[in-house]
Amino acid sequence: MNKIAERDVRNAKNTRPVASPISHEENLQSSFLDPDLSDLESGARLRGAILEHSGREISGWIVDTRAPTVSVSLSLFVGPHAIEETRTDRAAPAGIGSGMAISRPGFRIDLANSVARRRLARALRNTLADLDQLQIYLRVRLDDGEFFEIPLFDAIAPDELVVALGFSPSDYTDLLIPNNNRPITPDPDPAGKQVRHVCFYLPQFHSFDENDRWWGPGFTEWTNIARMRPQFPAHQSPWLPADLGFYDVRLTETRRQQAELARRYGIHGFCYYVYWFQGRRLLERPLELLLEDGEPDLPFCICWANENWSRRWDGSDAELLLGQNHALEDDVRFIDDMAELLLDERYITVDGRKIILIYRPSLLPDRQSLFETWRARAKELGIGEILICNAMTFGEFDPRDVNCDAAVEFPPHTVSTTEQPLSELGAPANFTGKVYDYVDAVRSSLGKTYDFPCFPAVMPRWDNTPRKGSRGHIFNRSSPEAFEVWLRDAAGRARKGPFAEPIVFINSWNEWAEGAHLEPDSRYGRAFLEAVRRVASSEPISAQVRSNPDLLDCLSRQELEQAMKEASTHVQLLANIHRSEMIYSGLQHMRSGIPVEAEGASENPAESLLVIENINSQTNERVVVDPRSVVLVRGWVCAGGSFEASKHRIAFLILLSTDSEMPDRDGYCLVVDWHERFDVKEYMRTKSSDCYFGFQLSFLVHDLPEGEYQIAVLEVGEGSRALIRSNHSIIVRR
Repeated sequence: MNKIAERDVRNAKNTRPVASPISHEENLQSSFLDPDLSDLESGARLRGAILEHSGREISGWIVDTRAPTVSVSLSLFVGPHAIEETRTDRAAPAGIGSGMAISRPGFRIDLANSVARRRLARALRNTLADLDQLQIYLRVRLDDGEFFEIPLFDAIAPDELVVALGFSPSDYTDLLIPNNNRPITPDPDPAGKQVRHVCFYLPQFHSFDENDRWWGPGFTEWTNIARMRPQFPAHQSPWLPADLGFYDVRLTETRRQQAELARRYGIHGFCYYVYWFQGRRLLERPLELLLEDGEPDLPFCICWANENWSRRWDGSDAELLLGQNHALEDDVRFIDDMAELLLDERYITVDGRKIILIYRPSLLPDRQSLFETWRARAKELGIGEILICNAMTFGEFDPRDVNCDAAVEFPPHTVSTTEQPLSELGAPANFTGKVYDYVDAVRSSLGKTYDFPCFPAVMPRWDNTPRKGSRGHIFNRSSPEAFEVWLRDAAGRARKGPFAEPIVFINSWNEWAEGAHLEPDSRYGRAFLEAVRRVASSEPISAQVRSNPDLLDCLSRQELEQAMKEASTHVQLLANIHRSEMIYSGLQHMRSGIPVEAEGASENPAESLLVIENINSQTNERVVVDPRSVVLVRGWVCAGGSFEASKHRIAFLILLSTDSEMPDRDGYCLVVDWHERFDVKEYMRTKSSDCYFGFQLSFLVHDLPEGEYQIAVLEVGEGSRALIRSNHSIIVRR
């Protein structure tokens, strides 16, 4: 469904900088009006001037000479970091003397607001550490996808950077300390707006005639998943479905299980893609079954994927399989064909209006007439009022430009992030794709606002190499922790939006071939779903977020203060149980030796089991770790039916040296983050209600010598102790 623009903006052809600034002595009213438009096509693509770049703002005017009345999008960058985004005002005809002129669209970038200051702080810290990136420029994006980058300063010294952006030298320290300027607000009133989380749902998990002809008998998205391979050493690939397996959405039981899983983790409903070609439908069977047998029994809405069906999966005209030949007389029938779905009592409404998404409304001819016909027909059919929304894709962001009522963010189209050099990732020469930074994408999305009605959206991951192989696009460094930060911010933005019944969209529930899935997989299990559950139930930020240094500058002061309070509780617990200390919440030093409680413990008692699900997000049994970096271990443990846990569950994670000649090289730390694993309990069909517990632990191993260490867990119970070994080990290598 999605496509990241492959244009290299720094090497865009025919780019020219904005015209020289207009002198401040000129009459500003006349400078924003151009009575002579006869030469617009003959000059540079952009025409404009920067009138102000001090006083904590940058302002001026800019116009696309090929479309003078169209609004233009601008972003301020410091090095690779996007600081603030805006659009020019809409140009309009104005009179000068006896003739007509076009008002030049003006813009203003405010650097004094709290969101811009936080982004600027991050950019300053990073660019001052790498002076080669010390560039300040405007990126101008036009409606046809062209990008231009306009330098604001030819050369600038590091100590002049803050002053050049309009801040005084006294602001310098404050800017380098994140969150000092972010206001502390009370938690939202629970009786106020309740945010609903709605996931995009791909119905491509069953075979049908057209796919059999185009791709071979039995083709589904699982075919792509089964053949994926890692493209470079740090590439988190492959992944396989966990709880639901390689399912077929035509099975009632499968769709019922999806509904149960979604409800358990706070998902309100699904947004189904509809493939409708002048009355002909593809992948329609799941929606037909939704009406026939009622599964999945969840609220739902639809998104018309109104682009071409192509062999490249991107809606382009290349290798066309089934084209969209939009015509007003055909498209008016869409609302009638969807009427049965829209009349269903489960269909999602926003403030009393049925919400309909359109993937690319700009492809529709005479949209104003079409949507007016839809609205009238919806009332005739008893559907009522409809809310028509555009997905923010391919530069089509503003709903006013495409005659829609509101917009829906659609990452990765709506994120700004840095591209990671392939050479630094160790990618082979045959990998021609692109790798982006997920954490940077999250940071650039925090606090984003628009001057039009909009529903925020997030994505858990992104990696379309199952479809495109070595040409794929990947967002590296994705994790449940970074996703949780993004989702929390999106929920906060939704509450502040214009809708009384806000929605946050998630891309998506099951886009397995694009790596954007919430369904449990072999790498993370239900970790991404757990993040949704925590946000939906207004739980505090997780220990993993608090212990991730890359994400701390994404938290508000209130969240940091709460993390400090929880950290002190953990420190007290550690002091009471075993004299120790923590660097900060959730992150421990691996201590030398083994706990005294291990003496006399029974090893691997009957029915005991220790499963390590991943180490630093890797599922290999032997994982190499750098002692300078944090080690994150996730798993679950069962100490056996005869083991009786104490009131406060106590356990240690132990690293046992495999070097028999040096037995004193072991290390250990305390497990403090326990959670009951209901999924494991159901899978194992256990009789006990409290024997399967999950854990996740962050620690440092810089005090341990190099070598290989087997992972074990020591459980301390009421009068009994159990040491359970795993098959996993870490290799400390400097």
